[in-house]
Amino acid sequence: MTTVADVLYGRLAELGVGRVFGPADEVDADACARHGLRAVPVDDPDLACLLADADGRLGHPDGRGRLGAALVRGPVLHLSSAPGGTAPLQTVGSVEDLVDVLAVVPGLEVPATSAVHLDLDLHAPVAGPVLPAPDDDRVPVLTLDPAMASLRLVVVVGPGVVRAGAADALRGLARTAGVGVVNSWGAKGVERWDSPFHFGTAGLQGRDAELAGVPDADVVVASGLDVDELGVAALGNPVVQEVAPAQLAALCHRWTASRTPPAARPALYRDLAALVTPLYESDAVPLTPARAALHLSGALPDGGVAVADPGPAGLWLARTFPTSFPGSVCVPATVVPGFAAAAALVCSLEGRGCLAVSGPGAPGWSDGPDPATQGVVDLARSLGAGLALQVWGSDGPVATYEDHVALLRAHLEVAEGATGVRLDPVPVDLSVTSALVDVAGPVVAWGGRHV
Repeated sequence: MTTVADVLYGRLAELGVGRVFGPADEVDADACARHGLRAVPVDDPDLACLLADADGRLGHPDGRGRLGAALVRGPVLHLSSAPGGTAPLQTVGSVEDLVDVLAVVPGLEVPATSAVHLDLDLHAPVAGPVLPAPDDDRVPVLTLDPAMASLRLVVVVGPGVVRAGAADALRGLARTAGVGVVNSWGAKGVERWDSPFHFGTAGLQGRDAELAGVPDADVVVASGLDVDELGVAALGNPVVQEVAPAQLAALCHRWTASRTPPAARPALYRDLAALVTPLYESDAVPLTPARAALHLSGALPDGGVAVADPGPAGLWLARTFPTSFPGSVCVPATVVPGFAAAAALVCSLEGRGCLAVSGPGAPGWSDGPDPATQGVVDLARSLGAGLALQVWGSDGPVATYEDHVALLRAHLEVAEGATGVRLDPVPVDLSVTSALVDVAGPVVAWGGRHV
């Protein structure tokens, strides 16, 4: 017999949900299992929503978007890929309403959150298939006129491009038009760090867009932007054409030939490279934050992810983590205490390689973990799950850079299936953050707080 719960959990599985967090008497573990989902018992509603946020924001190992889910008392269904996200509460009173509400859910591409009050009996039988109301909206295909080939174009992209699986289409556009790509930090890896088409990461500091040459472009093509990372208003008032990620492949359909790569990288790339390259090469301890980020990048297995809380560590990962693959680094766009620990726990639950970073300067940290991080740690212990978190600061037993590499190997073992909780301090010299400010201006990510 099909029940309303089957309709609910079946649709969640279609949305990429892998786990449902919430009280054991609220989440139907049997219905979850019938649809390939795992029920994870979490009594604290704030903690359940934090884990769902982290689950959705991480996305699939290849970077494609998914949603995280929490079912808390009410019952209220929290679907999210935006850490700390909130949304107006929608109430559904019938299975038909439920199907319509879940037919198109925000957050699969650009991170977002929705909340649904389930004012119906989840155990009630459903007589037959229930289909959503038809959606007749059609989006016209957008193409760029070949005459625009003489204009100065720049492409600026955000996490929606990665989550939509449109990175290959973006690269095709860049090579056909011969234009550079500027990404927000949620879209790192859409172009390899060493690609001539990679113009740098914007949205972290006040001069990023200026140094990337965005205001000097005749036309900016913007796609998949998350306003919490980088909005159109921060691009410096050029002519901006916003394009859905699904449209990128068709933009230059009428252009006849591929063009050569841009002749030179912009100042954003050159000036930051001049600062960061010696930091990558330094063997000193305390480690430079760029060298520590380099170690994380080198240690990650295929499909693995490095995560960090907002703050000095998050800034350095978002700025200097060298990546060739979208989705391999994740720092939230908003200040959410406990994100790194929550993401590490989610990765542990799915056996995915994860290297997580937090520490003094992150929201809530002082002499120890903030309450949200501590809540995740306690939950990991109660579930018998592994959780590993490195804490960047002034102290720690790491005496050489080889010690840090060895520590990362141990953390990956925890993430990929071992049990136990590790919070390991790592000495990292975060005072060099001031040098970033000298190059690209004040930090504007996360409202400029915690850095």
